[in-house]
Amino acid sequence: MKNIADTAYLVAMYRALESERADALFHDPYARLLAGGKGAMLVEVLGEKEKITNAIALRTRLIDEQIEKLVQSHEIDTVLNLAAGLDTRPYRLNLPGSLRWVEVDFPEILIEKEQKLLQATPVCTLERVKLDITDISLRKRLFAEITKNSKQALVITEGLLSYLPELQVASIAADIYEQSNLNWWLFELESADTLQNYDKIYARKIFDQYFASGNKTLLFAPTEGTSFFKKYGWRVAESLSVWKELRRLKRQVKLAWLVEMLMKLNQADTQQQSSIVLLCKTGLFGVS
Repeated sequence: MKNIADTAYLVAMYRALESERADALFHDPYARLLAGGKGAMLVEVLGEKEKITNAIALRTRLIDEQIEKLVQSHEIDTVLNLAAGLDTRPYRLNLPGSLRWVEVDFPEILIEKEQKLLQATPVCTLERVKLDITDISLRKRLFAEITKNSKQALVITEGLLSYLPELQVASIAADIYEQSNLNWWLFELESADTLQNYDKIYARKIFDQYFASGNKTLLFAPTEGTSFFKKYGWRVAESLSVWKELRRLKRQVKLAWLVEMLMKLNQADTQQQSSIVLLCKTGLFGVS
């Protein structure tokens, strides 16, 4: 997964481009510094700059909102960000100083991130754990430590699941669920059609030209949508349709209204087509 980890520079660059707009959905003062020349190069290779910036900006904003709401309303004392990459939320969100935020990713990217952000101060208690989360034994050990030292934790897997095979996603779902205090799980979920189109048009372009790799890059898009996670004990607390949220935030893309209408006519579930998903454990107290 190390080549895929380089997409963190790409996403950081899109956050920088969004932050520089007059109507920005959020402001990330560290994004351009973190993206560097590699991020700028990848954006140029991929093309479709405005379209993809909108997509990343929306995902970022919706996850920002969910995190702040959860921390304020459900007494979450720990956030565990798996495959954190170049995320800067511990520095820019409205978070309590007592919150423990744990970032997990490959050593190389976290070391570089630490060096670039030496002069920045996080708003909460920030820790970094350098490991490959696909290593089951190391992952389980980390989850157990988080459970032992937290009362209620939120797990984030932004920009991760789509790159993993279904069996690995299932394993992660089961491993998180078995820990008593890892009660919330936040991520984005795409449909199979969306991932196929992205892989064909965009991901292949980057990974063939930049990484010279012919392997399929995007793997996980369950046909049953969020129902995939029910068998592992999870239930949907909230699912935000990207199409609806684009309109709420007044960030339109060409023909977005037409896409949404066609999906409804075809009886497609917009919540499972492209959405930000918040899961909680079945039977979690205080959640209807």
